[in-house]
Amino acid sequence: MFLVFNKEKIYAYLVSAITVIVLFFSAGMLINNKDSIIETSAQAQKKLPIYNVDVKDKKIAFTMNCAWNDDDIDKILQVLEDNDVKITFFIVGDWLDKYNESAKKIYQAGHEIRKS
Repeated sequence: MFLVFNKEKIYAYLVSAITVIVLFFSAGMLINNKDSIIETSAQAQKKLPIYNVDVKDKKIAFTMNCAWNDDDIDKILQVLEDNDVKITFFIVGDWLDKYNESAKKIYQAGHEIRKS
């Protein structure tokens, strides 16, 4: 088998090789640059949770999902009050409609409420 290279084939291979090198270099730059965000149309519609934030102070954020019932809300609120802790309660589904009085207790105790 013989390989025949003419001027056009050499230019085509050269352009292809340079294109691949430039693409790999560009991809590496995006991966190494942590400030770069590539947003797709699917991501633009969906909000993603924040799992951590860079801060100088040592802090912890406590959250609680209210999804099932309100049996332990009074005990939870008492423990939080005893320890002078404020947390964020995430209200899931129709919990707020079912347990409106418990939601009022949470709010009156000074905790943050978010509907998810």
